[in-house]
Amino acid sequence: MIPSHEVARAINYHRNDAVVVSTSSALRDWHRVSDRRELDVDLSDCMDRAPAVGLGLSLAQPGRRILVLDCDATLRTDLSSLATIGEAAPANLVHFVLEDADHTSTDGVPIPGLDNIDFEGMARSAGYASAHRFDDLEELLIGLERIMRETGPTLVTVKVLPNPEQPDFPTRPMAEGWAQVRSALTSDT
Repeated sequence: MIPSHEVARAINYHRNDAVVVSTSSALRDWHRVSDRRELDVDLSDCMDRAPAVGLGLSLAQPGRRILVLDCDATLRTDLSSLATIGEAAPANLVHFVLEDADHTSTDGVPIPGLDNIDFEGMARSAGYASAHRFDDLEELLIGLERIMRETGPTLVTVKVLPNPEQPDFPTRPMAEGWAQVRSALTSDT
């Protein structure tokens, strides 16, 4: 298992100019390490919509890598998003699913059946081009170099130990974040 803040740092290191859509507990760590906040979409009010937002951005910005930082508990509430992404087959989408090893995000209460979901198998059968699983930081760092060059959609499941301090969600309102992303994307074209 990998500390969640280390996963965020590893993704940030490999991100380059990718747009990052993050939600739930992934957002708590992400906003603290991201060095390109103008390209970050923070979904604090609609947590189970990260895959859909990422898909929309990937279709609208086919020349730019789109990273979705999702969590197992939120993806569980909308598993159909895997099929939608698989059918659309965006080559530029990397969908990260952070599996909460000790259920910190739900105050230590396990969600029935969550530990039995094979996200990688579901993604492959839904049409994702590839799916990967990591529970070791060194393997993740090495794997990300290759994964960020793969033709997607790609699913990356990472077994994490959430930050015990549970950092706060970002204070930036969603509308302000969207405005910054829109401005950054339009100035790049």
